[in-house]
Amino acid sequence: MPLSSDFRDAEYFRKRAEEARTLAEEMLDAHIKSVMLDIAKGYEEIVKSYEKIANWQERTREPK
Repeated sequence: MPLSSDFRDAEYFRKRAEEARTLAEEMLDAHIKSVMLDIAKGYEEIVKSYEKIANWQERTREPK
């Protein structure tokens, strides 16, 4: 099953990371706050992967 276009966009995961950080700020429990921040870091790692792929594709694209 193909992924929706939302999941192919680094911006989607960048927004999810920001949402996780915002939720973490609201958490009173230190453990839950830490978990939410870890989730945000995971989303940022996905963004980095997307950026690496985009950079590689740009470098390897044949000139027009």
